[in-house]
This record gives sequence, structure tokens and C-alpha cells, in this order.
Amino acid sequence: MNTLKLLEIDEDLTSKEVAELKFLCTDSDLLQKKRLERVSDAKDLFLRLEEQGLLEDGLLIPELLITIGRFDLLFILNTSREEVERHLQTRDTSKGVSPYRKMLYKLSEDMTDENLSVVRFLLSEEIPKSKLATSSSLLDILIEMEKQQMLGEDNLDKLQGILEKCDKQLANVIQDFKMHKRQGNRPPLQEVSNHQLSRPHYPEKEYYSISHQPVGYCLIVNNYNFGKAEKFKNRKGTEMDREALIRVFQKMKFEVKVHNDLNASDMLNVAEEFANMDHTQMDVFVCCVLSHGEKGAVLGVDGKQIEIRELTLPFARCNSLASKPKLFFIQACQGNLGHEPVWMTDGPDSTEEGRYEEDARMELPFSLPKEADFLIGMATVEHYQSFRHTTDGSIYIQELCRQLENHCPKKEDILSIMTKVNHEVSSKMLQGKKQMPEPRYTLRKKLVLPMD
Repeated sequence: MNTLKLLEIDEDLTSKEVAELKFLCTDSDLLQKKRLERVSDAKDLFLRLEEQGLLEDGLLIPELLITIGRFDLLFILNTSREEVERHLQTRDTSKGVSPYRKMLYKLSEDMTDENLSVVRFLLSEEIPKSKLATSSSLLDILIEMEKQQMLGEDNLDKLQGILEKCDKQLANVIQDFKMHKRQGNRPPLQEVSNHQLSRPHYPEKEYYSISHQPVGYCLIVNNYNFGKAEKFKNRKGTEMDREALIRVFQKMKFEVKVHNDLNASDMLNVAEEFANMDHTQMDVFVCCVLSHGEKGAVLGVDGKQIEIRELTLPFARCNSLASKPKLFFIQACQGNLGHEPVWMTDGPDSTEEGRYEEDARMELPFSLPKEADFLIGMATVEHYQSFRHTTDGSIYIQELCRQLENHCPKKEDILSIMTKVNHEVSSKMLQGKKQMPEPRYTLRKKLVLPMD
């Protein structure tokens, strides 16, 4: 193995990912636990694997990278995900990362924070609390269970019983593994890899169906140039939000469409255009509006306001979106309380403290669509400003994208993710001020958005 390539891969891996690789290599056929304890980085790990003659077929490192979802690093090895997976399907089943390790890793990746708390509680009488307190993930707990001989490839009943009490789908992963093992078969790659080639199945009564690709349209309205409107400055930094949204929703397999600098009438026309499209072969519709705003409304670049209800109503009437989730994320002020020199506000420009409320235009009621299956994610609650950094983008959109990227691969539902966004945004101080996002919804089921 080319040492320079190992160094290049090592530089791009986080400490968390190195820990995951060490876990996947902890196997009697790879490296013993004692040898791994002294491993501090990926380069050291790869060299130890090479010493054991485990890199001869050239598949182990690509397999490890695929398992932890770092497909982007495969180009360093002059290969691709498709090529590696094709070779893995025909490789000797006794080589490589064990299906047992991959199965445990998948359980850890799919574990929600809420369920992790349940697991800690159920193990609190068997594992020292000091060990549980320092376990930041299920992977840490699994390592401790193995140390105490509570878990092994032929000793899965304890873990399965615990998962039955908090997440039956995860318990079923163990049951499927046991079945393949009894039959003497190696589980298919898509079943043991966290990044599945086929979509997971969720009960129709509890979850919205996600079965098409593209998943749906993602419409982004990005208003930057407010030169035509009095009192409003150009929205510096909004391009960072636009690019973040494009990246995230493309990763979710949405077909992203961007419209820049729309007048109020054009925004309404675009909404009607997308509502009149055929969404039969799609499962979700997403609309992101990045603009200035006032209570219950967003603004076109001409300074004219549109009630949020006017944007959502056409989609409530769309027959091909009936019973399908319709998500709106609004980065805009909902009132006027202040102006900062770096954290710009998406509302009227003013230089005097205390005049913002009286300078606000007529307050419009912000009513949630009466129809089902809507989620309206607002950057801030009514009466308050939302903040946008002039170079880094808005705190709300950037945090939304970060949480989606972190938790969609773990199969967390959208409302759980929005709660995390609320927590993170509200905990920050923005030049002495706070911002509190507010999701409003009429969703009838859980929505889990796909992300590889």
C-alpha cells in the first residue's frame, strides 16, 4: 500500500471516524484488542493491518471507508464505490470486516439520542455508571459490553432484548443477522453496511413512504439584491445558505431548483408553477425561502410582502401531493428588535435602537395551513428577528443543514431533528441577543428523509 495515500486518507479522517475504524477492525481475523489500544490514528491502523498481511487484496481499506460512509476518499485509492462493492460480492467470505462488526456499527449509526438514553438506563445496574457516563455513542457501550463478556458474535440475546424495549427495528437487525448466520450465509453488503443500497422499510401507518428517486423537488428562493426596496439592504451571506441547502438536499436525492432575486409577484408565480407540476412519482416537496420578512410574511426583492399562507396554499390544493409531506423552511425576520454590525437581520434596516417595532409594517397573522401534512420551519418566533452572518450565512439555515447531515443518515425523523435545531440555535448568543426558531406542523406520521 502506498504510504503517501495512507497519509492522505488519514489527514481527512476525524478522530470519531478513526475510532469507528478501530472498532470495525477489532476481530480475531484482523487485529487483537491489545494491538489496537496503542493505535492513535488511521495511518497507524493501516500500517498494523499491512504488517499482518491483511491489505494484500486491496479491498480492506476501501471496505472500511465504505462502511463508515467516506465514499469521497475512495478516489485516493483510484477506485469507486460501485467497483469496490462489485468485488466484495465475490470475495472470500472469510476475509475483510466481519458481518458481526458491520452489524454492530449499523446499530450504533441508527441509534437515536433518545433510545441511547434508554439503553444506558437498562444497563445501569450491570455496567458501572462511570463507564456509561463517558459513553457518547452506542459504539462505546457495545465495546464495554464486549469487555464484560455481555456481548459477542454468538452472544447477542442480551443486546437484542434491550433493543426490543426501545427500537424493534434495531432488534430486527440482530434477528436478521442471526438468521443469516444459522443459514451459513454472509449477509448481503447492503444489509450489513450502514449506507444501504436499498431503502429501509418503515410501517406505513407510522411513517410517510419514501420510495422514489428523486425523492421530490426542493425549491430554493434566494433573495439577495434588495436595491429596489427602501429600508432593506442586500442580504450578504445568503449565498452560503443557498449552497448549503443545495448540498444537503442533493445528498437526500432531491431535485433542487434555485430561483434568485424574485419580486413578490414572481414568488407567487413560482409557487403556482411548482404546485401545478406532477408529483406522482415523488414523495416529498420542500420549499426554502431566504429573504427579508415581517410578521407572517416574507418579502420579494421589490419590498412587497407575501403572506406565508399564500405560498403554502397552492400546494395544499395539489392533488399529486395529497397525503404527502410538504416542508417549508423560512429564513426571514418575523418582527423588528435590533440590528447588529456583523450579524445582519433579515428585516428593515435601521440605525436607532428602540424604533424597530414602530417601523414594522402592518402585522399579518401567521396561520398554519389547515390541511394536513405540512411542516413550516420558521427561523424565529413571531415579533423577533433572525440573524444572518455577512460571510458565513444564517445561523438557522446553517444549523438546519448541519443537523440534517448529522442525523438523517441515522434515520431520525424530521421533528426530532428540528428539535435539535431549536436547541442549538437558542443556546447561542448573537452579540447579546437570542434567536428561537419555531417549527409548526400538521404532519400525521413520522418523516425520515433518506441520506447516504
